[in-house]
Amino acid sequence: MKHTTLLVLITILAHLSFGQTSYKISTYNTTGRVFKNLLLSNEAVEANDTLNEEILDLVQPMVNDSVLGRKKEHHQLFLVGWLIHAFGDYNWRAVSMVKQKFVGTVKNNARSGEEEYTEYDINYDLNFHLQKYLDKAFNSYDVQKSYRRQDFRPSHKTNYNAPPFVRDTNNIDITRYRVHSEMTPSREFRVQLHYLFFPTQPGLELKDHPNFGTDHPSMGVYGASCLDCNHNCHPEIHPYEWIWWLNLHGKDPQAKVWLVGLFYESSNRFRHWSHQPKIGKITIPFAFVIKDNKSVSPSVTIEHLVFNKFIDKDIKKLEIPDNAFDAKLENQDIAVTDNSGAKYNINVKFKDVLLTDGLKYWLSDLNWDDKNHILSGYLNLATAVKELYTTRITFKN
Repeated sequence: MKHTTLLVLITILAHLSFGQTSYKISTYNTTGRVFKNLLLSNEAVEANDTLNEEILDLVQPMVNDSVLGRKKEHHQLFLVGWLIHAFGDYNWRAVSMVKQKFVGTVKNNARSGEEEYTEYDINYDLNFHLQKYLDKAFNSYDVQKSYRRQDFRPSHKTNYNAPPFVRDTNNIDITRYRVHSEMTPSREFRVQLHYLFFPTQPGLELKDHPNFGTDHPSMGVYGASCLDCNHNCHPEIHPYEWIWWLNLHGKDPQAKVWLVGLFYESSNRFRHWSHQPKIGKITIPFAFVIKDNKSVSPSVTIEHLVFNKFIDKDIKKLEIPDNAFDAKLENQDIAVTDNSGAKYNINVKFKDVLLTDGLKYWLSDLNWDDKNHILSGYLNLATAVKELYTTRITFKN
């Protein structure tokens, strides 16, 4: 009994102990404008959708099944789904055969009140302030126009001779170029997601959710860029698999709080577009002002929110550097060194340890701006998980 108690205590102490990892600064340039904007107050970022979207656009997501398995997907309602696809051409049609990133600001959001067949969609309609995503929206609407498909509901008739299908590029109303993003999370996790990540149940507005604080957050999504030709072929990201945004309404007016999620589309509609396990990685940008490398170190706090089984062996399908670290220890001391031997410390703290090799982290693209004393770069997150992993990551100077 004494030996068992001692073993438990040793295990707990080991998990509370510190790991140590080191990284080299790779560039010594003036901090880029968008990275510098990470040092603005949350109020300043919230007030400027374009600036917010530029920050979110620094994020680089990927999944290992980034190429779509075929051009079209359709409903799976026994033979009915195949019949309406084969004879009525009701389906989803890829705009690109490679999954795409979109960054915009939420115009509207919605969610299913109840499951319909296997569908329970969490939806965000995005408008775009950045030209490259407006261009992607233009392309999607042009492809829609080429089909000239009408919704089967007479009240939803589409005029293909008016905006957004006819446009004056010198006078663009971005609200006409919304793109609908949609995904069905797994049934058994919807209630947890509602309280811990994003609203999934009726009756709660985004502005009332602790991870948002506004009905119109800026947001990034990554997934299949397609047209929903079950209706009038309107543009969608469906399903989105990565989603990320900044919560700019926390207690600390300067700390940058990121919400990040990776999802498998759990309805049975996209068998060739979304697979499990989900294997992917994402880069989150950061910037710290470090006046004195002996003063209090900047910190990164990582909270695991809603997730299920990690598939440890499958993370080997991703390129993971040797100096990556995991979530098995509560604290990780990061030493960042420059060419002269100066060292800058960052403390990474996990709210909960996870004894898995299916979740890895590392720093990359580290830049030291000596004039302004700014250290910037990326925190990389890689995972192999059966259906979903969601997290809250807080960067505090």
